[in-house]
Amino acid sequence: MNPIQTGGPAGASIATDPALTGAPRARPGGAAQGIALMAVMSMPTLALAALVPGLPQLFRQFSSVPHFELLVPMIITVPSLCVALFSGFAGAIADRWGRRKLLLVALMAFSLLGLAPMLFDNLWLIVASRVVVGLAEAAILTVGNALMGDYFEGEQRQKWLGYQNMFAPLIGSAILLSGGFLAGMHWRYPFLLYLAGFVVFALALAFCREPQRSTADTRAATGVAATPFPWRATVLVCGVTVLFSLVFFVQAVQHGRIFNDMGVASPERISVLATVASLGTVLGGYLFKRLTGVSVRMLLATCLAFYGVSYIGVAFAPNLALGLPLDALGQVGGGLLLPSLVTWALLHYGFEHRGRGMGLWGGAFFLGQFLSPPLVSLIGVFTPSFLASVAVIGVLCLIVAVVLVFNHTKDH
Repeated sequence: MNPIQTGGPAGASIATDPALTGAPRARPGGAAQGIALMAVMSMPTLALAALVPGLPQLFRQFSSVPHFELLVPMIITVPSLCVALFSGFAGAIADRWGRRKLLLVALMAFSLLGLAPMLFDNLWLIVASRVVVGLAEAAILTVGNALMGDYFEGEQRQKWLGYQNMFAPLIGSAILLSGGFLAGMHWRYPFLLYLAGFVVFALALAFCREPQRSTADTRAATGVAATPFPWRATVLVCGVTVLFSLVFFVQAVQHGRIFNDMGVASPERISVLATVASLGTVLGGYLFKRLTGVSVRMLLATCLAFYGVSYIGVAFAPNLALGLPLDALGQVGGGLLLPSLVTWALLHYGFEHRGRGMGLWGGAFFLGQFLSPPLVSLIGVFTPSFLASVAVIGVLCLIVAVVLVFNHTKDH
């Protein structure tokens, strides 16, 4: 039996959404809820992409501060670390206190503390404000994923997850370009992009209603759960998610280095090429939206196949003309991977445990962001170059993809 099937209905069609707790489903969401959730889930992209272009200005601004080489990058990385560490806690709070209340509080804190560096001159205060932004981001991601499961099921859930991953790279590119333009004017100005958080807060306030609870859910909210939390399934979900996120973040984190080793020296040109390649994510999101009735295991195998061909291809591409489309194949895999993992994770949790479960899932996914670079470095000890290490990961992806397909065929 394949491990991706153990403990839950992962081999089932993605249009299947079993009633895991027996609780009556709340009134289903519509276009307003779907659009609002897409806006909510774009906020973590804002936390990262808005500040990346202005990093050199931040280094120059705080070059006289002791340990600035360590502290300045933390302005960008601390929120992701908080997501990895505290998403599970945020999910537990959402299950007990209510999804909507936590989301609104988190969005307000995210927006206010995101703007705080406009007033701070002290680097330590800026980093401290980013910790609060990270805690809010953990709650936003957790509640956003949980509400996707609360409002939608089956093909509707698949449709909105597909839309989310189709538009995410376009939103990210817009934020990245805006952040670069504002950073060129002043190091503080990219933080103005957090004003968008107040618009998203208004959308959530208007359209993100609290899902209805059954009697069992109400008991769970007061600490008396009708069913125990599925820890065994959660260990499986988080373990598999970490493994897949390690692959995902090879490209997401090391994109600049991949293009640099392919012969592109200009940071400006690298950013343009990365934006062009990211259009593959749009295609991946579209494929997910269209592939109804396909098992999660086959979707994950397809993701790994895209990554395998991409990572091996960029390592041996003779020129950029061939390397760029091969790199974009990995982005297609990423656009397909994220909604597939979210769908698979949601299948393991009923309403009363969905917040904590998806919080732990989010923490596991972001843990891969921190573990992926050391993994590449470890493989690099045994390979002649960075791109050779990427190729090794690509070979492993293809092997696992073949195993998943073979086991799927054997089960049928």
